[in-house]
Amino acid sequence: MLIALVGCQGTPERLSVQGLVRQLEGGPFQFRAEGDRCSLRRPAAFPASLFTWLLEGDDDLISRADAARCLGQLGPAARSAVPALLQALNSGPEDRDTGHGYTGVGVISVRSAVIEALGRIGDGRALGPLARVLATQPAYARVTLEAMQALGPLASGQAGLITAVLDARIADRPGRAPACQQAVLALDQDLARRAVVERLERQHPNRTRHVFQEAEVAAALRTLDRRSPDYRKNREGVCRDQVAEAALGALAAIRCATCLPPIVSALREPWLATAAAWELGRIRPLPPAAVPALRAVITSPSHGAQARESARTALLDSDQ
Repeated sequence: MLIALVGCQGTPERLSVQGLVRQLEGGPFQFRAEGDRCSLRRPAAFPASLFTWLLEGDDDLISRADAARCLGQLGPAARSAVPALLQALNSGPEDRDTGHGYTGVGVISVRSAVIEALGRIGDGRALGPLARVLATQPAYARVTLEAMQALGPLASGQAGLITAVLDARIADRPGRAPACQQAVLALDQDLARRAVVERLERQHPNRTRHVFQEAEVAAALRTLDRRSPDYRKNREGVCRDQVAEAALGALAAIRCATCLPPIVSALREPWLATAAAWELGRIRPLPPAAVPALRAVITSPSHGAQARESARTALLDSDQ
C-alpha cells in the first residue's frame, strides 16, 4: 500500500477540460480552485500525504467541488464538460456538512459548485435539469436561481417557474417572520457586545483583549435605541431573503415581457424592495411602469432607508 501511495505522487498534468472532468468523476485530485483562480495542486510531501490519505475523509468531495469550480471559471470554453456536469448534478454527490466548520472545511459544496459551473458555462442543455432542481430541491434554490441569472435570456422559458418561486417566498409570511425575529435578536446581541467592547477600548486603550460579563451585555441591550435610523438600517439588512433576491436577479437578467411585473410588485414588500429597486436600476432603459412604483417606495413610511436609497438611485441613474 505504501509503495502504491508513493507511486501516485506523479507530476500533475496541465490544466485542461478533460483533466477536470476526470477529477470531477473521481479521478486524481490535481487541480485546485482558489477564489477565481484554478491552479495545479501541489501534492503533499511523503509521509504527510500518507497521513492526509488516512485521516482526511473529505478529500474526494473537495476534489470534485474544486473540479466543478475550475470548469465554471473556464466559462463557455468548458462546454464539452456539460454532460459530465449534468451527470454529477443528477447522481451526486450532494453538498455535505462535515460537522467541523471551526476545525476543518465545514460544508463541502459539491452540487452547488456543479450548478454554479453550469450557469457560468452558459450552455442551454443545463436549463431543463436546473429547472428540475429548482422545482424539487429547495436547499439549492438560491444557487440554481443564480445560475439561471448567469444564463440570462437563455432561461426565458423558465420565467414562470422563477416567478412561482418568488411568489411562494412572498406568500410565506408566517415562515419568514420567525426567521427575521431570530436575525433581529442576533443583531441586538451583536450590537450590545460591540458597544461594551468599544466602551472598554475607550477606557483601556492599551489593552489588546477585553473580557466582559453577560450582565454588561444585558445592560447594553437595554440602552439600544431601536428607533434610531442606524438601528433600522441594520435591522433592514438582517431580514433579507436570499432566495427571493436571487429570483429577482434571474428575472431581471432574462428580461422577458412577463419578467418585469413580478419585480415591480416586489417593491411593495418592505423586506424585498431594496433588491427589487436594485434590479430595476440595472435595466436600461428603465421600464416606464417601474417609475411610479419606485417613487412610491421613496415616500413610503413603511419602507426602510436602504430601500428608499436604492429606489432613488434607480430613478437618478435613469434620469427619472
